[in-house]
Parts: sequence; C-alpha cells; structure tokens
Amino acid sequence: MNSGSRTILIFFMLLSTALVHVTVFAQQPTAKTFFAIGVEEANKMEYSEAIDAFKHAITLKPDYAEAYLHLGNAYYSLHRYEEALDSFKKSVKADARYLDAYLSLGSLSSMLGEYDGAVKAIKTAVDINPQHAEAQFTLGNIYSEMEKYEEAVDAYKKAVKIKPDHAAAHYNLAVTYIKLNDKMISEARNEYIILKKLDKELAAELEEMLKGK
Repeated sequence: MNSGSRTILIFFMLLSTALVHVTVFAQQPTAKTFFAIGVEEANKMEYSEAIDAFKHAITLKPDYAEAYLHLGNAYYSLHRYEEALDSFKKSVKADARYLDAYLSLGSLSSMLGEYDGAVKAIKTAVDINPQHAEAQFTLGNIYSEMEKYEEAVDAYKKAVKIKPDHAAAHYNLAVTYIKLNDKMISEARNEYIILKKLDKELAAELEEMLKGK
C-alpha cells in the first residue's frame, strides 16, 4: 500500500470513529439514564431534582419498580408521605417479589397508622424471604405498636435466630417480654445478658428497665 492510499485509509478510519461517537451521543436518554441521575441527585440530597429524574425514568418505563421505590424514598425525605406511600404501592405492583419495596411500604404504612396494610406488606416480605432478619424485626415492631405483644415476641425471636448479633432485636424482644407480664422477666434478663456483649448502651437502657422487676 502506497503512502497516499495509507493516508486515505487512516482518514476514513478516523471519520468512522468520529461518526460512532456522534451516534452514541445522539441517542435518546434511556430510563436507566434518568434513574442514575435520580440516584446521584438523591445522594446529594437534591430530592426535588431526584423526583423529576425518577419520574422521567418511569415515563420511559412504566413498570420500573426500582424507580418507583427510589421515588418514594425521595418523597419520604421531603416529608411528602402520602406520595411516598403511593410510590411504594406502585413499586410492589410493578414487581410482586420486590422485598425492599414491601419493607418500605410496611414501615411507612405503620408510621401513618395504617397497621393492617403494614402487616400485610411485611408478611409478604417474610413470605418472599423467611430468613430475612430485618423483615422479621420490622414485623415485630409493627405488632408491638399494635400492642400485639405475643406476635411481636414471635417475630423478634425469629429475627435473632436468623441474626444472633441483631442488638436492636434482642433489646426490643426484652422490652416486649417486660410489657407482657412479670412471668417473662427471666426471659428479659436472658436477653440482657446477650445484649451486654452486643451493645453496651442498649444493655444499660435495658438494665434500668429491669431494676425493681
């Protein structure tokens, strides 16, 4: 190949590469593009901008369960709880096996006093993964708020069985034992012994509660 031909070949190679880059940049943004922007804005605590980005992602992909979940989280951060709740509901509708969305839906429903919906959501999360300690722990918290202490004990016991070093679950289990009746104080003291090795601050709080019992 002579020098002139080589020069022409190099020119067309460079031109081809440039056209590829132009084509890439000319492509329309995808749902994933807007989702990534939303996550970035949320990480910067720019929640209004994050909401706009997640909405764009959902417009392009109406069944985008993860985008609905993050949209709900952004609304929650702005204390727009009803909109957050609606987003979480849409997330589980888009993906009936989305455990994280059920946890968010259950926790917020409980916070808003919608206990039946909260229990239903967290029980679904437990059904999806019975070995998920945080789901069991959250279920225990909801039952405790409903003053269904026996059910709460059962959920907390499952949480600590799955994750023996779950300090908050041990603490809440002990507190629930105390709320049940005096016959359960020995069980509460057993949790205190475990908790001393896991979290000294929580153990100290529990010790105060156990004084005089």
